[in-house]
Amino acid sequence: MPKDTGKDLGFIELSAGQNPIVDIVAIHGLDGHREKSWTAEDGTMWLRDLLPHKFPDARILTYGYDADTRSFAHTSTQTIFRHAEAFAEDLSRQRRACPEASRISRPIIFIAHSLGGIILKRALAHCHNRSFDSPYAFRDIITSTLAVLFFGTPHGGANGVALAKWMHRLASIYMSTSNTILKDLDRDSPALEEIQALYLQSSERIDAMFFYEEYPTPIGGGLAKMIVPRNLAIIPGDRNARVVVLHANHCTMVRYTGHEDENYRKVADYLHELVKEGPAKIRDNWIRETGHRGIAKGEAVPTPQTILPKPLISVSTNYVQRPHIERFLSEKLLPVNLTARQPRCVLHGLGGGGKTQIASSWIEAHRNRIIVIDASNREQIETDLETAMRSIGPQYSKSTWKDTVAYLASQKGWLVLFDNADSRDLVLDDYLPNSIHGAILVTSRNRECMNYAPESHIQVGELTEAEAVDLLHKVARIPPSSHDSSLAIVKELGMWALAITQAGAYILKTGRIDTYLSTFRRHRDELMREASLKGRNYKGSTYTAFDLSFGQLSTKAQELMRICAFLHYSSIPQSLFKRSTTSSFRAHSFNKYFPPPNGDNAPISHLEDILGSEWDDHSFQELIDAISQGSLMDMSIDDNGEIFYGLHPLVQAYIRDLLNPIDHDRYALSAGQMLLGAIRRLSNGETNIWHRKLSFHIASLPKRIRLADPAHALAFRRMYKSVGNWNGMQELDEYCYSRLLEMFGPRHLATIQSMRYLAATLWRRGQLEEAEKLQRAGLELSIEILGQKHRDTVQAIGNLALTLLDRGQLEEAEKLQQEVLELSIEILGQKDPNTVMAMGNLASTLCRRGQLEEAEKLEREVLELSIEILGQKHPDTVRAIGNLASTLWSRGQLEEAEKLDREVLELRIEILGQKHPDTVLAMGSLASTLWSRGQLEEAEKLHREVLELRIEILGQKHPDTVRAIGNLALTLADRGQLEEAEKLDREVLAFGITFLGAHHPDTIIAIGNLARTLFQRGQLEAAEEMEQEVLALRTKVLGAHHPHTILAQDNLAITTKRLALRRTQAPDGV
Repeated sequence: MPKDTGKDLGFIELSAGQNPIVDIVAIHGLDGHREKSWTAEDGTMWLRDLLPHKFPDARILTYGYDADTRSFAHTSTQTIFRHAEAFAEDLSRQRRACPEASRISRPIIFIAHSLGGIILKRALAHCHNRSFDSPYAFRDIITSTLAVLFFGTPHGGANGVALAKWMHRLASIYMSTSNTILKDLDRDSPALEEIQALYLQSSERIDAMFFYEEYPTPIGGGLAKMIVPRNLAIIPGDRNARVVVLHANHCTMVRYTGHEDENYRKVADYLHELVKEGPAKIRDNWIRETGHRGIAKGEAVPTPQTILPKPLISVSTNYVQRPHIERFLSEKLLPVNLTARQPRCVLHGLGGGGKTQIASSWIEAHRNRIIVIDASNREQIETDLETAMRSIGPQYSKSTWKDTVAYLASQKGWLVLFDNADSRDLVLDDYLPNSIHGAILVTSRNRECMNYAPESHIQVGELTEAEAVDLLHKVARIPPSSHDSSLAIVKELGMWALAITQAGAYILKTGRIDTYLSTFRRHRDELMREASLKGRNYKGSTYTAFDLSFGQLSTKAQELMRICAFLHYSSIPQSLFKRSTTSSFRAHSFNKYFPPPNGDNAPISHLEDILGSEWDDHSFQELIDAISQGSLMDMSIDDNGEIFYGLHPLVQAYIRDLLNPIDHDRYALSAGQMLLGAIRRLSNGETNIWHRKLSFHIASLPKRIRLADPAHALAFRRMYKSVGNWNGMQELDEYCYSRLLEMFGPRHLATIQSMRYLAATLWRRGQLEEAEKLQRAGLELSIEILGQKHRDTVQAIGNLALTLLDRGQLEEAEKLQQEVLELSIEILGQKDPNTVMAMGNLASTLCRRGQLEEAEKLEREVLELSIEILGQKHPDTVRAIGNLASTLWSRGQLEEAEKLDREVLELRIEILGQKHPDTVLAMGSLASTLWSRGQLEEAEKLHREVLELRIEILGQKHPDTVRAIGNLALTLADRGQLEEAEKLDREVLAFGITFLGAHHPDTIIAIGNLARTLFQRGQLEAAEEMEQEVLALRTKVLGAHHPHTILAQDNLAITTKRLALRRTQAPDGV
């Protein structure tokens, strides 16, 4: 007999919390239990065993009710409404029974599983619908509700309802039961529709998170079913919601085994975010609720009024809410408990960010006694304070501004807004009434104003993507359906409120959103200076807003800003200025034929005028302070304590638009010169972190500056090579080669070297035919001029061999690499790094040719020598580890291969950075090893990341990108995603045939992979035909005894056997 569960109904407290600041309340689902539903197989009950450690200041409750569709002893006849009503009643009693004074207004976060979410929605709607003059118990709950975490709640009904009915009918054989709850759950039932409508009305201020299951739930008999799939687990159109997948089925999505459980960490992170922001939001709720209750009682509730001569600046009809900032204002200006400090807040930031609009919107919603002061200058402040006092009545007609300050110090419930306190010379202290019974709000472009509220200031910066798009749509009066076009526009405008408003007004006027960006890029200066919304709450334009801050800077500060306008707008390292000044801003020579040109003297002199000829920390900081005061520049510090500066991209555009063409080139040259002064060769063992910090600033220079002189181009090339920017290298190499041809002719050593550089870059970019052509021409010249045994000639032979290897010409590649190794040993010696590299290249070719034992032996020797000569973290040593891992993978030694792959990836991230092509290569190698070891989920995740990075870094048609597509297809096929796998396999094969040729090893692999997928899809005839082709090609290209050829024979045999079996089993006539 099933155990009696009646005693497990109602609430149980799992954790009382230490001075609790939030209540976390859980309600289980269909056929659930208040403790067992949340308990994993190992006995961990996460609400009790895990959550209190993460949230010691949370009170945690769980609720039980009778929704058992299977129990023979307890089958409830309660409707969803009655369950909801009982839940609300019990929760209200639990809240009132707490001893803490804050119990009634303490935020509540609900955790609801399955049916529990439906009951909870109905309970919250029940609380919301109580009138303001009714007993407050239920309204207390809805007012304090911060968020609901729904886990597999069937908002649109549950697929499991049919299953539950089936189980219910089985139980009914033994006793008569009611189907009431199950009928309510039937998809699109009237009860669900009613609950949904009521909940949407009551949840306007409630955050929601919809967690949905990824896997089907076992239902017995070897069957499994998706109970509540994603489309049913969400409420479409809920603006306050987020949707999150959990890697679990319907039952295990609320059962976690420990703090490291991935699903638990997701849930705990979201809870942490809510708990952090909850108190401020609920305080706002209670302010509104208290006012409504007062009105319902007929109490005299003061209406908003002003005692000032000018009205509060009205809030634009296009205003979009800035919840984070508005919550901050409420927290600082409406403290729950009276403190010894006056409530103050400062909104600071660049002009056009929306500071005044935010202040006005918040004041309209929260305050009634307001004095607005125009704080643009001292005289206006004194006039406004004086007039505010005199406007009270004739008895104050002779009052001064000092009288106003004194008067307010004795009054209660007021707020003074000091708007546009932007001047750096302005000191507000004498004008601030000092009383804990009144509040001060300041808006300013001057960051120094934060000192008026050291713990209560906030920067008003960029809008979020959602806020920015919403603002554009409001102003332009266009439907939200044009999201992609709108997002592109707001990103181009740097998410800046005033700029987006101007764009919206222009789109409204022209009726064309599709052409705005092209128009903006051609006429940016005119559009950003046009005041498009005259008489509609915005004055001036984005650029006129910037004029005020920029115009207040000293000449040197303006000059520094003009140079920074030609760097990337973010992450400008302070050390760039220091290193460049220390090196006298002079470029380092990377080629004896190209010393820094005399033309560098003019930009060097320009930089010395701004930063001095010697580095001075104090003088530089004074410049930065002046710029930062006007909010034109931000500062950040990374984990290593290094300081970086950033400008808003529109500020950069504004500064560049101020310049005439001659000055434009002058400041761009100075920016380039400053970067050149900071570029030096990396010392042995040094990572490329410094080069990574500079590389995207170099890329931001105008192309004509990067290509102004071969000496500069070679310096920038050095930087790009370090960070793996092959695209940038090709631009520089092509420029240098063409200039050298022009200056010295084709037979000069500098020209031959430049040709070799360009060919190597083309090889890296996958342009193999062009690379081979240049390499053969360069090798011929090198042999003729330098001789067969010159080290540059040997290097040229080695480079050609690598290209031939990638072009599938394995025999010739091996022959050349044998020659390179012999020459290197003779010329350089056994332990020269170039000799060791030649050994490694030969080993890789042997591996490709199937000579795995010899390849492994050679690679272990290479690794040993690399560690001895270069050290463990040298890039060549890391490459040797990776090559050995690849050979071990080919030999089936997967455990050691994975260990080495992980080591390589870790080292490359440390030495080269996350997005270096060699790092991505290491990620791909690890993913392939994981695939071979059957760790398919992790392999797929890595393969997708590799593919995304290769498309970003190398482009869609690079051979390495295509290999990444093929590797992903293999993993998808083994995970059963055969349709997507076949599509990718065909894409890879088409590329191979078109760009590599039918006999290229990669093309043969692609044919084999497609055959494999077709085999898995049951298309055996097509698979057999392709495998016959693969065997013929591998026999021809690799030989009959190559491991790949033998594998092709085995694959064909399996397919032929399977096909024969199918034919023998087919009915007659088929």
